[in-house]
Amino acid sequence: MRRLCMLVVAGALNIGFAADGEELYSKYGCYGCHGAKAQGSASFPKLANKPQSYLVKKLKGYKSGTIHSNRADTMKPFAKKLSDKEIEELAHYLSNIKEKDNEERYYEEFEVGDSSGS
Repeated sequence: MRRLCMLVVAGALNIGFAADGEELYSKYGCYGCHGAKAQGSASFPKLANKPQSYLVKKLKGYKSGTIHSNRADTMKPFAKKLSDKEIEELAHYLSNIKEKDNEERYYEEFEVGDSSGS
């Protein structure tokens, strides 16, 4: 019984963590470059379903100024605003976005058989 309670509490914390990360993704305008579901674009990388440790490492690197790339100048001002806890929450949220979420987005935005030619 004790183990079950621990699992329920851990699951509830995990859900809260993801919700906080989703709020931060919106609050800091990450969707402006990376897309509403972190699917990326031609110029900006996909973040959905990337390993959490990778995302944390990258965000902390941008924040500390140790990453020097063509995107670093764009990311530094955003990353500098984030606390370590916010970085963890964002990374957790992004690493748990499943491909199915992006598939649903596609079918919601594009109707099959319309006159758009595709």
